[in-house]
Order: sequence, then structure tokens, then C-alpha cells
Amino acid sequence: MNLISEARKTYQAHRENQRERILEAAEELFIRDGVDNVSMEAIAKATRLARKTLYEYFSNKLEIALAVIQSLLDKMAADFEPTQLPESNGFQRIEAFVQHLIGLLDAHPEFFRFLVEFDTLYAREGDPTRVRQMFAQSSELLIPMIQQGIADGSIRPDVDPHLLSAALFNLVSGMHSRFALLGHQIREEYGYPVMELYREICHCFLRGIQNTPASRKDEKLSTD
Repeated sequence: MNLISEARKTYQAHRENQRERILEAAEELFIRDGVDNVSMEAIAKATRLARKTLYEYFSNKLEIALAVIQSLLDKMAADFEPTQLPESNGFQRIEAFVQHLIGLLDAHPEFFRFLVEFDTLYAREGDPTRVRQMFAQSSELLIPMIQQGIADGSIRPDVDPHLLSAALFNLVSGMHSRFALLGHQIREEYGYPVMELYREICHCFLRGIQNTPASRKDEKLSTD
């Protein structure tokens, strides 16, 4: 029984290692050559696997791209731990999360170019179910912080946590797409560096959800 159990563990570890090799090679190819220019054959060649073996792990290129994004999102979430801000209110934690995303764009613009190219592939071939599952996992980090902010009075009480979470991710995704693709041209268009514009947009968004004396006054007037 122990021998069978050990054999299963060894086989599972081999499968996991192979999968990681595939994702690492695919990520490198996607970023270097562009998603549309990478074939399953190229990924198989980069991992030194037969195409038949590659298809035992992933049915198509979109599945690989989704897995790469999931892996990257998991790493992003692991790098941000809201409990590291124990004295912060909900709004301050949301603000720290947004600053975390800004830092990622600044440090890894190549990842966000990959996201833009993935969106093109997803729009052409994708199933919303998988992306909805990925968004739900990411929201598990954000929604509790929004709910905390509403409870502690730092975020407007009229905010819907689920809607705000979706709005924030779409805002950030849209900025990533434009800024990653047109970074060097943005300054020529508007006279401001990309990261300065990014921070200003996020600042305005955050101030819109913050429960300030002015917003409380607006809420009272709307209910009178």
C-alpha cells in the first residue's frame, strides 16, 4: 500500500513539474514573441515535449495563456498581504492594494503587454466562465477590504462591494492595456509620464469611494 501511495505521489509530482515547465516556457514565449505568434508546436519545442504530450496537459493555446495568467495573479496576490496593515481601515487597505498594482505595472510592463495580447485572444476564442472564476478568486481578496471599509466608516455606505470590485479591476485592466501599449506615446500626447497619469486616475477613483465629510453631506442631502 505504501509503495502504491509513493508511486502516486511521484507521478503527481512529475505531472506538476511538467506543467510548471510548460507554463514557464509559454510565458517566456508569449512575452518575447506575442501571444498570436506562438504556436502549440513552439511551446512543445521549447519544453522538449512531443505535441501529443503537451495536449495531455492543455487542450489549446488559450488554456495555456489562462493558466499563465492565473499563475501570475496568484503571485501578485501572494505579494500583497492585507494583514500586514493591522492598524489600517478598509479604505487604507484598498489604497495600499491599488498602490501595489501601480508598482507592478512600473516594474513589469512586459507582463501587462502580455495581458493586452491575451485579451485579443480571449475576445476571439474565450469562454467567460474561466475568466469569471479567476475574477472571483481575485475578488476574495478585495471584497472583504471593501466590506471592512463600509463597516468602519472609511468607505461610502452606498457602495456595492461586488460592483466596486468589478469596477476597480476593469479600471485597472483598461489602464494597463492603454499604458502598456502606448507608454512612450502617452507623454507626447498629454505631456505627463504614464505613471503620473496612472496614479492620478487611481487617486480620483479612490477619493470617489472614500467616506469623507463632504460625501456624507451629499448622502444626507440626497435622502432629505
